[in-house]
Amino acid sequence: MNNGFYETVSIGSLVAKDLLNYALNMTPESWVKYYNFDAVPVHPNLLLQDSFLSYLAKKRVFYAGVLRMPPNTCYNWHVDTDRKVGLNMLLADDNKSRCLFIEDEKPGVVFTTRELKYQPGTYYVFNTQKPHMVLNTTQPRYLFSLEFTGKDSGLTFDELCLDLKG
Repeated sequence: MNNGFYETVSIGSLVAKDLLNYALNMTPESWVKYYNFDAVPVHPNLLLQDSFLSYLAKKRVFYAGVLRMPPNTCYNWHVDTDRKVGLNMLLADDNKSRCLFIEDEKPGVVFTTRELKYQPGTYYVFNTQKPHMVLNTTQPRYLFSLEFTGKDSGLTFDELCLDLKG
């Protein structure tokens, strides 16, 4: 697969609202810097209330958190340095934020992009090795993000997609 993301269409989150409420009720000192985001870790007990995340936890090792991006900011084009794949779900924004992937193999000054248009309560396998960027506008943007660790720290986009499709 050469995609930037894979939508888990048939898998709706059971904990999306709980995750957002969890993040919104955190004290300011609960948030830590995680790369260029503010982040708060999510306790596994909350994650395991979701049937999909519970299923995934039986197969893979991961930790998760909620990332907060301030209004009027851009996370510029990049590929992630420490992970090959993630699992993301947008929790809240102003419906104007954008997440884009570069489609061209060798982008120049002008290049083709593909937008990830997040749907409510939907998990997306996120190919962190394809150049991507996020543009946020008028309100804080909250994103649930799962990172594979331990024996699964080298997990790739294709491998995770195969797991979920099989």
